[in-house]
Amino acid sequence: MPQIGRFAVALLAAATLVASLCALQASAEEHENEADSANDREALVALYEATGGDDWSDSSGWLDDGPLGGWYGVTVDEDDRVTGLSLASNGLVGELPAGLGSLEYLESLDLGNNELVGELPSELGGLSNLVELDLQNNRLERNIPAELGELSQLTVLDLKYNGLWGPLPAELGQLSELRILDLRGNVLSGEIPAEFGDLSELTHLMMRFNGLSGEIPGELGDLGRLEWLDLSNNRLSGEIPGELGDLGRLEWLDLSNNKLSGSIPGELADLSRLRHLSLTANGLSGAIPAALSRLTELRHLSLSANQLSGGISYRLGRLENLQELRLGHNNLTGRIPPELGRLGGLRQLWLEDNDLSGEIPARLGNLVGLRQLDLQGNQLSGGIPAELGNLTKLRQLDLHGNQLSGGIPAELGNLVALEDVDLSNNWLSGPIPEGIATMTGLESLLLHDNVLSGEIPSDIGGLGRLEVLDLSNNRLSGDIPARIGGWTRLTVLDLSNNRLTGEIPEDLGGLNRLEYLDLRSNRLSGNVPEGFAHLWSLTHLLLRDNQLSGEIPPSLGGLEKLQWLDLSINFLSGEIPAELGQLADLQALYLSYNRLTGELPPELGELSNLKHLMIRRNQLEGEIPAEFGQLADLERLNLWANQLSGEIPAELGQIANLTRLDLDDNELSGEIPAELGNLVKLRELWLNGNQLTGEIPAELGNLINLRRLFLDGNELTGKIPGELGNLSSLTRLWLNGNQLTGGIPGELGNLSELAYLYIGDNQLMGGIPAELGNLSNLTHVYIGDNQLTGQVPAQLGALGKLVNLFISGNQLTGCLPAAWESADLKGSDLELLDLAFCEE
Repeated sequence: MPQIGRFAVALLAAATLVASLCALQASAEEHENEADSANDREALVALYEATGGDDWSDSSGWLDDGPLGGWYGVTVDEDDRVTGLSLASNGLVGELPAGLGSLEYLESLDLGNNELVGELPSELGGLSNLVELDLQNNRLERNIPAELGELSQLTVLDLKYNGLWGPLPAELGQLSELRILDLRGNVLSGEIPAEFGDLSELTHLMMRFNGLSGEIPGELGDLGRLEWLDLSNNRLSGEIPGELGDLGRLEWLDLSNNKLSGSIPGELADLSRLRHLSLTANGLSGAIPAALSRLTELRHLSLSANQLSGGISYRLGRLENLQELRLGHNNLTGRIPPELGRLGGLRQLWLEDNDLSGEIPARLGNLVGLRQLDLQGNQLSGGIPAELGNLTKLRQLDLHGNQLSGGIPAELGNLVALEDVDLSNNWLSGPIPEGIATMTGLESLLLHDNVLSGEIPSDIGGLGRLEVLDLSNNRLSGDIPARIGGWTRLTVLDLSNNRLTGEIPEDLGGLNRLEYLDLRSNRLSGNVPEGFAHLWSLTHLLLRDNQLSGEIPPSLGGLEKLQWLDLSINFLSGEIPAELGQLADLQALYLSYNRLTGELPPELGELSNLKHLMIRRNQLEGEIPAEFGQLADLERLNLWANQLSGEIPAELGQIANLTRLDLDDNELSGEIPAELGNLVKLRELWLNGNQLTGEIPAELGNLINLRRLFLDGNELTGKIPGELGNLSSLTRLWLNGNQLTGGIPGELGNLSELAYLYIGDNQLMGGIPAELGNLSNLTHVYIGDNQLTGQVPAQLGALGKLVNLFISGNQLTGCLPAAWESADLKGSDLELLDLAFCEE
């Protein structure tokens, strides 16, 4: 064969060999890629099975045999390797499988807004190509794995709004490419690692709503690219590091709702790009640095709820871009700087609850864009500037709790955008301006606790959006305008403690959303309107202390939501309607000081939620219904000064929550029920001024919380029970004016809190017990007009607080305690005894 032929054959053979080798290598790489892709497929299948893939919102393509790129939310490269997984808001429920850590080409993992639970797999720290990790708004818990600090390419770590707890791993400080770290809304605790200061690329650090404690590391001042720092709503303490002033790119700084102390660092004034600064609700003290006026980009400045003192610097008027200024709830003093009137872009000005004084600057009327002005709870004086009428965009005006005087400017009628006005608790005088009727958007008008006079403007009825009107505690006169009945949105109407006259308008019965109606302490006359039966939403009906007459409308029993009914101190007559027993939610029924007659309706015993039943000083007759014993929640029962007769029902001893029982000054007869000894919460028992007979039940000694016991002015007989000496809280014991016999029990000397001991005008015998000398708090004593004998014990001379002492009308002998000779008694009858004082 020619040599050229042999060379060609060899060359062909070599080419064939190379081609074969390349084919073998390509086949091997293909098989390797297929294997790696299969591993990715296996990891995804594990995720699908662990998180209820069959119930996902969208699982299209999943578990198909085709390329992984066809699976919903999966992104792959040219080799079908998974580079992105985005299943946010897709209904994933369950735990994250550790197999996700095998997706070695993964660059973005977004599983936010699902129902993932359990812990973060530490295997995620092996995803060396991961750039973004977003697991926000799930229910993940336990610690953040320290292995996440190995994600060297990571730029975004978003774990906000989960249940992660435990300390922050210092290893996260190794994430040199990280730009956004968002851990808001977890339960993380412990200190902020100083290593976070090494995150040189970080622009956003957000860790609000956790339980972080300790001091803010000064190393955070090294984060030269940081634009957003939010550490609010934690438990951070110590001072604010001055190093934060080195964050030259910072636009947002929120350290509110922590336990920070010390003064506000002046270095914060170097943050020239800052737009939002909130240090609210800490324990910061000292003055507000005037240098903050250099923050000319600032839109929001909130320093409220601290312990800041001193004045408000006039220089803050240079913050020309400021939209919100909150300095309330501090100890600021001095005047409000007029220069604040330069802040033309201001929307909210809150200076409430400080000690600011002087007048409200008229220049605040230049803030034409203002929406909210809150100056409440200061010591501001003078008049309300008429210039505030220029604030035509104002929605909230709160000046309550100051010392403002003069009239309400008519110019406030220009504020047609106002929704809430509170001028209460001042010294404002004069009439309510007619122009107030032009505030047609008004929802709440509070003018109470001033000295306003004149009539309620008749055209006020145009305020159809009003929900709350409180004009109480003024000197307003005239009639209640009937047009108020057209305010269909009204829920609260309080006109109490004025000088209003005339009848209550029937039109008020049209206020079907009204929940609270208070007309107390006026001079209103006429009947309780029948139209009130249509106030279906009413919970409180308060008409006491007027001159109302006629009968109580039975239709009030249809007010199913009523909780409080007070008709006392009027001239109401007739019987108590049995229909009131239908008020199942009623907690308080006050009918005292009227001219009511007839008997107590047994139906009132059906008011199972009743706590106060007060019907004193009427002309009621008949017996106390035994059904009252069913009022298990009752705390006060007062039937004083009627003409009730019969026996005290033993069933009253079932009212376990009763703290005061007033049945005095009636015509009750029979014995005191021993069952009253079951009322262990009772603090006051008034049965005096009746016709009760029999002995004092020893069971009354069980009333360990009793402070006052009045049984005087009855026809009680027998001995004073020694068990009364168990009443360790008793301050007043009145048993006088009965027919008690026997001796004074020495056990009464145990009543260490007793101030009044009135047991005179009985038939008590024997000596005065020496144990009464233990009653060191005794101020008033009446044991006279009995049949006591013997000498006054010397121990009674130790009663150093005595004011009144009456012991005559007995058969006492011997000498009187020497200390009484020099005692400063305001009233006594010692001179009637014809007994000398003992020698010391």
